[in-house]
Amino acid sequence: RRKSIQRNHSATHILHHALREVLGTHVRQAGSLVTPDRLRFDFSHFEAPSKVQLAKIEAIANNLILQNDPVKSYEVPFDDKPEDCIAFFGEKYGDVVRVVDMGGWSKELCGGTHVTATGEIGLLKVVSESAISAGTRRIEAVVGESAYAMVVEQYDLLHDVAGRLSCKPEEVGQRLDVHLEQQKKLEREL
Repeated sequence: RRKSIQRNHSATHILHHALREVLGTHVRQAGSLVTPDRLRFDFSHFEAPSKVQLAKIEAIANNLILQNDPVKSYEVPFDDKPEDCIAFFGEKYGDVVRVVDMGGWSKELCGGTHVTATGEIGLLKVVSESAISAGTRRIEAVVGESAYAMVVEQYDLLHDVAGRLSCKPEEVGQRLDVHLEQQKKLEREL
């Protein structure tokens, strides 16, 4: 359970980094939820990311995970924290803060539990993106075992549909278009 929470929590840091890289440095965390099974990350942004942007965010996050960079944490006086370190929510921090550094590319003040290397996270798969209020967006994602289970489920579903349509998985879209066109034609004739 703890390892799953560590994977999901560290993934929120990576997702935040990828969001800022694709959407801009104005993106700030506006809340999060980390459970053993999933993560939810709320962030400030003025519009819905496009499908292309979401795909790029997911790809960047997974590339960072695959780098298997070390995740280090250390405490420093607040005034001595690295300049490129992100602090959240305009919170008030104590005199001493904990910095979580992922491979030098992500530095955030955080007191949570984390993996020791990004590769421990496994796969990150974005499940949904939505608006939760004006100027605030939400991404829900799965990592590790939950991501693997989702990929297996989707793979099995695709192959089941391909079997029912008597085609290869990569031909499902084309075959479905043909069936839908035939259905429209029959409905018009009826």
